Amino acid sequence: MWPRFGRHRQDATPLNVAPPAASPVGVDPREVERAYEQGLGEGRRIERRRRSHPVRNLMIGLVALAGGVMLGVAAWHGSFGKGGEVVDQKLAVAADRAEPTLRAAADEAGAVLGGAGRDLQTATDPEPGPAQDASGVPGQDL
Repeated sequence: MWPRFGRHRQDATPLNVAPPAASPVGVDPREVERAYEQGLGEGRRIERRRRSHPVRNLMIGLVALAGGVMLGVAAWHGSFGKGGEVVDQKLAVAADRAEPTLRAAADEAGAVLGGAGRDLQTATDPEPGPAQDASGVPGQDL
C-alpha cells in the first residue's frame, strides 16, 4: 500500500520522508560545500538561459487579457454568442470612427513629407552660374 501524505509513523515522522542516513565517512565538508556552490551556480546559469523574451511575454499577456475580457463580456451578457455580437459591434464602430482619422493623418503626413522633400531639393540644388570644368576655372571647355 502506498503511504499517504500527511500520515505519520509511530515516531511522529511523516511516512513519505526517508529516515536520515548516517553521515558518510571520509567526506570533507569543504568539498560538499564547494559542490553545493558549483551546483547552485550551474542551476542559475541554466535558469538564465531558460528565461523567455520580454516581447513574447508581453504578447502572451495581451492575448490573455483579451481572452479575459471576452470571458467577462460573455458572462455579463449571458452567453458567448451574445458577448461575441457585442464585441463585434463595438469593433465595427471603432473601425468606422478610426478610418477617417487614420486617412486624414496619412494625408497630412504625406503632405509634410512632400514639403520636406521639396525644401531639401531646393537646398541642395547648385546655384546657376558660369560653367566650370573639373579644374575649377570658369569658361574653359576642353
